[in-house]
Formats: sequence, C-alpha cells, structure tokens
Amino acid sequence: MNKRGFVNVVVMNALMIIGILGIIAAIAIPIYTNYRNRPLNEQAKAHAYRAYEAAQAYFKANPGGEPSGKDLERFGYQNAPDIYVTLEGGKENLVIRTEHRKGRKAYRINYKGELSN
Repeated sequence: MNKRGFVNVVVMNALMIIGILGIIAAIAIPIYTNYRNRPLNEQAKAHAYRAYEAAQAYFKANPGGEPSGKDLERFGYQNAPDIYVTLEGGKENLVIRTEHRKGRKAYRINYKGELSN
C-alpha cells in the first residue's frame, strides 16, 4: 500500500469515529438533559400541590374570593425563588400553574385537585 492509500484509510477511519461519536451524542444528550431536569420538575409539581392546599385553606376563610400569591402565603404556602406560580379564577374555576425557572415542564392543578402537564 502506498502512502496515499494509507492516508485515505486513516481519514476514513477518523470520519467513521466522528460519525459514531455524533450518534452517541445525539442519543446521550437528551437523556442527560431529562435526568438533570427531573428534580426541578418534581419540585414544581410539589409546589403545585402546596399552593393548592393553601388555596383550599383560603377558600374555607373566604368562600367567594379569588386568591392571590400573597393570600396563599398567609395560608401557609412558601414559594421558592426559582418557582413561578400563577393563579387564575375562584373556588369553582381555580387553576394554579407552577413551573421551575430551569425546568422543562409546567404543571397545572385545577379546582378539583387534578394535576396535569
């Protein structure tokens, strides 16, 4: 084998290795991202339930009112700095939405306590 043929083989092997590494990265990066975001998403889910419990306590004291973030804090909810919480509606149509600032999922909990993504 001459020198030129040897160089061609080396370049082809290098391209194959780069291609294989690219395939591995395409599979591994999304798995790693989901692995890193799972605790953040679980934290947002836990805050949805805590905000719901505080809203139910608010409705026992104020049956016809619409709670705000400050109202939830008065009834036991403690927000974390990285969690976004939004409230919409009153007792019969309440929707609480929570999301972690670095997470990938947002959770909604309705007036019945049913959680969805």
